[in-house]
Amino acid sequence: MSDLIVHDNETYENEVFKSLDVSDESFRDVSFYNCRFVGSSFQFADLRGCAFEKCTFSNCNLALAKFNNTKFIGAVFNDSKLLGINWGNTGVVISASYVNCLLDSSVFSDMNLGKVKFISCSMVEASFINTKLVRVKFDDCDLKRCQFSQADLSSADFSTSRNYYMNASSNKLHKTVFSLPEAVSLLANLDIKLK
Repeated sequence: MSDLIVHDNETYENEVFKSLDVSDESFRDVSFYNCRFVGSSFQFADLRGCAFEKCTFSNCNLALAKFNNTKFIGAVFNDSKLLGINWGNTGVVISASYVNCLLDSSVFSDMNLGKVKFISCSMVEASFINTKLVRVKFDDCDLKRCQFSQADLSSADFSTSRNYYMNASSNKLHKTVFSLPEAVSLLANLDIKLK
């Protein structure tokens, strides 16, 4: 268990939180700078007006956490469970990297994700509605049943990912990178027959 306890309206710098459990708890206006969270749980937590700058989360459970008006700047999530989070409540811009994370049923609507990296993540049924994904790389991600609608996917790279489907007429696909055979899914919404 972590010896550190989190309090509202506090600032924490260069701290290591091991096995911190703030599941089901609520916090307001807490700032974390260059902190590490290891094996910690934020499941069902409600964080409002908080900030995580240059923080790393390793083997953490943040499933169904609420991040209302909470900033993530230069955050890194490794091997963490991030199921069902509405990232759109954090604000319009987020700067983070997700490596080997479970992001199933997450919502990234109405956001600018231009500086986000998704590497070896499960993103089953994630939602990207009205999302700016310019130059975002989806590296080895499972995008099964993901919803892309009114998304700007200019120069985004899906070449190593799988199970994606997007409607070419309702998304901006300028210089978007795909690979075969997955790219065939782009033809699914057209009224054509392939032989």
